[in-house]
Amino acid sequence: MMKKWMKAAVVGALAVCMVSCGSKKEEPGTEPQESETVAQSQESQAQAGTEPASVEEEEEIPNPFAEQEKAEDLKAVEVSMDAPKGASEVKYYIIDDEIAEVDFTLDENRYSYRGAAHAEDFAGIFEEFKEDVAALSDCGADEDLIVKTTVSGGRLASWSKNGAKYTLYTPSTVADEDMFTLCIELIGMN
Repeated sequence: MMKKWMKAAVVGALAVCMVSCGSKKEEPGTEPQESETVAQSQESQAQAGTEPASVEEEEEIPNPFAEQEKAEDLKAVEVSMDAPKGASEVKYYIIDDEIAEVDFTLDENRYSYRGAAHAEDFAGIFEEFKEDVAALSDCGADEDLIVKTTVSGGRLASWSKNGAKYTLYTPSTVADEDMFTLCIELIGMN
């Protein structure tokens, strides 16, 4: 959450800087001057033998999602996870070099399954939740399997196993029994 606020602050500061730099008034009959920062950057790059970067390239925020080829690639962030049997449209990601994600479709519902060995609060769901919480013990996880419902009807399950934490989210309205069954299958695969 802090990273998002920091990125927003940086983008805001850049926008203010660009507006104030672009609003300089030039004397009639003179050529517009580059800002000292851009000129210095281009000069230092020229001395290093590299091409100067455009202002647009410098402002681009890198994508934290790195697509992976297969489930085994997710072990790089110390988690073991894959899509369940029968899933389609399966994609694998590593986010910010510490969170694994498997996106898939099952029974016409879209799911986002995340796992992390070191990150906290990584589900990525910023909706409000209803007060009712379903829990299941003795499911193969290290702690109870918890399922919450968002105000919009989506479902978020969470559990931990072997020192890592996992979440499963769907924006669809899925029954508790179906969420528990799917989570138990995923827990068995951890």
